[in-house]
Amino acid sequence: MAKLNLSKLKSDKALVKSKKRYFVGNAWLNDISVKLQIKGEKVYLANFNNGARTKVHYHQGGQILVVTKGKGMLVIYKKTSIKKETAKIQKLSQTNLQEGDVVFIPKNILHWHGALKGKNFAHVALNIFTDNAKEAQTIWYESDFVSYAKKIK
Repeated sequence: MAKLNLSKLKSDKALVKSKKRYFVGNAWLNDISVKLQIKGEKVYLANFNNGARTKVHYHQGGQILVVTKGKGMLVIYKKTSIKKETAKIQKLSQTNLQEGDVVFIPKNILHWHGALKGKNFAHVALNIFTDNAKEAQTIWYESDFVSYAKKIK
């Protein structure tokens, strides 16, 4: 058994540097699955400061978010048309999140999550492996968060 205290975790600077292009604003991460030697899913603590958020993305396996502090949002999209690496998108739903909330995002659902403007927000993200027990990939997009999304290579 391994144990850690979320309130004592700090930013993993190397991890943040490697994933910085997938966030808007001041966000930081810590890979809990490495510290607890978890197999079968990836588990992250994500902190979003003053309105920071992820870019638009989806996971090839489902994702569970457990909100640990603050006020945030989850926005779900659908692709209305696709041309090569660019898609037109349309917002399907917007859900406010606060400490104690738990949400499941099914695989292949286009979305973003992060802090409300002027607020801080944190969650534990459980990225579920694919059906064949392989680490699920996250597919990232540059976007205006309204009408288009272009795959990041």
